[in-house]
Amino acid sequence: MGRLGNEKIASRTPLMYSKPLSELSDRCVYLKLENVQPSGSFKLRGISHLCKEKYAEGCTKFVGASGGNAGLALAYSAQKLDVPCQIFVPKTVLPRMKKRLASYGVTVTMGGDDIQSAVDMALLEVSKDESYAFIHPYDNPAIWEGHSVIAEEIQEDLKGRKPACIAMSVGGGGMLMGILLGLERIGWKDVPLLAMETEGCECFNLSLKAGRIVDVEPTSIAKTLGCRTPAPKLMEKAKEFNIISQVLPDKCAAQGCVLLADDHAMMVEPSCGVTVASVYSNVLPGILEQHGCDSRAGPIVLIVCGGSDVTVETLLNYKQKYMEV
Repeated sequence: MGRLGNEKIASRTPLMYSKPLSELSDRCVYLKLENVQPSGSFKLRGISHLCKEKYAEGCTKFVGASGGNAGLALAYSAQKLDVPCQIFVPKTVLPRMKKRLASYGVTVTMGGDDIQSAVDMALLEVSKDESYAFIHPYDNPAIWEGHSVIAEEIQEDLKGRKPACIAMSVGGGGMLMGILLGLERIGWKDVPLLAMETEGCECFNLSLKAGRIVDVEPTSIAKTLGCRTPAPKLMEKAKEFNIISQVLPDKCAAQGCVLLADDHAMMVEPSCGVTVASVYSNVLPGILEQHGCDSRAGPIVLIVCGGSDVTVETLLNYKQKYMEV
């Protein structure tokens, strides 16, 4: 691998003690700040890892399908590796997101009415040349491996002290799959994991209950959680861990975004807001106790996954619509 392929793309993120959330919950709460990744979300860890693998194999073009955080992570990685990149986006993509993608020098192509149409067009593009690589948003072992480092960083920053719980949001399951691999590697398979989803995007929750993969038509405001199905491998791996699945309404996710901005001056999407809402809504301690877990056995870690589809105007709208005056 050449110089570019050896370049570090994703950042090691801080684990920050949250005084407001600790006081609110009467427990020690830490925030794993994946929102400070250069592309704005945890997605950069896994996608950059996959891109570097494909770069080492001689890939001449990255191709993706995403109008959101996965697309931004791919665009940033392609720019850092100096590899041509084309990203297909659905017609529903917001102009500001399309502009941000293009700012990294990638080719942004309209890819039909929905994300599946964009994926189909991306795969068609990849079929034109065997040196082109399709970069999946979440369902790839290299992506999971990239995300797995989050668990190692948490262990290092907590100086080996096991958390009472690690909470994170789940869409297609790429980050959760990575965390499972990381916990397995460091010997923390017994740490309870709280998997948060919003109503209308709870494909993982419904799949767990059904004992099979369930296809969900996304309706939540947490659009970046809007995968129709979880990664098949996740459904197999999840059986080996203590995963607690919890679903909250859009209102709670939106309130989580507003309250996090008020308490820590950080703007995140509802897909991330639902994780911090587990504490703001006072769900986390009770749900742990219901499942036989001691919520005071150690610190609570919330993975702030980030998300770039948020503005001051968005938060003001959430506050007006979802917060009591």
